Amino acid sequence: MELGGSLRLHRRILAETSGAALVELAIALPLLVMLVVGMVSAGVAYNHQLALSHAAREGGRFGATLPVSNYLSMNDWLDAVAVTAVSDATGTLGAGVAGHFVCVAYVHPDGTLTSDSTRRRVDTGGSVVYSDSATCFLDSRPSSERRVQVAVARDAEFSVVFFSSTLTLDSDAVSRFEAALGG
Repeated sequence: MELGGSLRLHRRILAETSGAALVELAIALPLLVMLVVGMVSAGVAYNHQLALSHAAREGGRFGATLPVSNYLSMNDWLDAVAVTAVSDATGTLGAGVAGHFVCVAYVHPDGTLTSDSTRRRVDTGGSVVYSDSATCFLDSRPSSERRVQVAVARDAEFSVVFFSSTLTLDSDAVSRFEAALGG
């Protein structure tokens, strides 16, 4: 008799604990899913940020060593630097990317020279605008230094199941212009 009673007691305890485990799972599973989705989303955003940093740095370095005399116009030179920055972004700055922004500036310390003046190219969502005497951002370089600025940005979606937000990721680089200026 005692063995049967013990068996019934064991079955009842087992049934109660399996119900409690199911309730605990129902509470913990959504939190766990939110945590995992948030970690993946943050990882993707961080990967995009690294690609933007690489694109700005490589675009600036390429422009710093690219002679202006190799191109018919300053706009062509700016286009070449911008194309290099976009291609180094490993797809994070393509034409279909929401909120993409690419700015390339050749900053001359004396903007009075016609063929060699400060010039800027800005691509905002596929619309390209060229302008004179403008920079992409304020930098701490001496005003007497010839330099190349590259600024890039894009929107990224950060989501955690029930919550979603759009982040603007950006990066910029400035490099001293080292290329031969030509004739």
